[in-house]
Amino acid sequence: MIALEGVHARATGAKTPSRIKDVTVAWERGVLVVLGTPADGTTALLEVIAGTTRVRAGRALVDGRVPSEARASVVYVPLETCLPDALRVDEVCDLAGRIRGEPAQTPASRLAVLGLESLAHRRVRSLSPSESRAVSLAIALTSKASVLLVEEPLAGLDPSAPARVIEALRARAAAGAAVVVTTASVRDATRLADQLGVLTQGVFSHLPPSLAHVGDGGAKLRVVLAATGASEVSPFVAALAEESAVGSVETAAFTPTRALHAAVAVVVSGRDLLTLARAVGAAAARSGANVLAVESAVMPLDAIRATIAAPRPGVLPSRPPRPMSSVPPATIAASVAPASVPAASVAPSASPSAPDGAAPPPSVPPGGAA
Repeated sequence: MIALEGVHARATGAKTPSRIKDVTVAWERGVLVVLGTPADGTTALLEVIAGTTRVRAGRALVDGRVPSEARASVVYVPLETCLPDALRVDEVCDLAGRIRGEPAQTPASRLAVLGLESLAHRRVRSLSPSESRAVSLAIALTSKASVLLVEEPLAGLDPSAPARVIEALRARAAAGAAVVVTTASVRDATRLADQLGVLTQGVFSHLPPSLAHVGDGGAKLRVVLAATGASEVSPFVAALAEESAVGSVETAAFTPTRALHAAVAVVVSGRDLLTLARAVGAAAARSGANVLAVESAVMPLDAIRATIAAPRPGVLPSRPPRPMSSVPPATIAASVAPASVPAASVAPSASPSAPDGAAPPPSVPPGGAA
């Protein structure tokens, strides 16, 4: 259990000045994602919970104790990790377990959570930055800590790693851990969170998922279909027109490349994300469309902050919103997927290199099937 009440703090060791002001938040289990940058206070927030930054005012508790006395319950992975470069990776895994006084685990079992078994006998000094960060995450994810703190968990990783990280973090949360993640990516946040918050210049606000996913202009889903031109998706578009939840439809064709088969992206708009997802699924099933990927649009972080600064009536809650798990990504995927398409192939996701709020390239693997 994490409980902060009116906390003021400043992370003195951070490269970027990071401070929080009068932050009140409580978190017991699941994944809490806090949007923002270190300059907004994300580093200070995590370091307060980890017990490495002193609280200047207010009160902070972790498992009922002040954070500096609860470090055995907490594992913290900052963006820039530092492993002992004289050791091998398997030796680092063993050392981490001994330091925390945890039951013995084989290095292979710890590294397997992110598919890193091949790194076990490498010297730390030989690892690339992405490999070193992945090893740090694997060690944290396989620890017995009840509180996991991770800064930008999907950043700086090889392309295949983010999906494994998301799965592992969600598994730890499902097992009862309190997970707190900070990120500047709204898209990454919505892929991970049970509940959202945002830090702006040190000030914390609860964030309803509808604002992150939808904004005040309605929900959008981007559906990528296997097709060589817009005319091939006309049956799908016609089926969408019969759905009352669909407000508008836009299409854009993509030229095939060596890595990408021809595809057409259909952007579908409506008022409610889940009913829109169900409408897309129904239209895909009726038209027999070959759906390769589906992802939800997200509101840019600056736009979220502008809404918070000048909220319209009813846009922001006076208390923490219901957890996002009430409409989890898997539910959206299942609502969208036609019977012939596995739900995993249409889970809301995006290229990690795409800016938030922009339409990234379609998530189509080289083989043309998701």
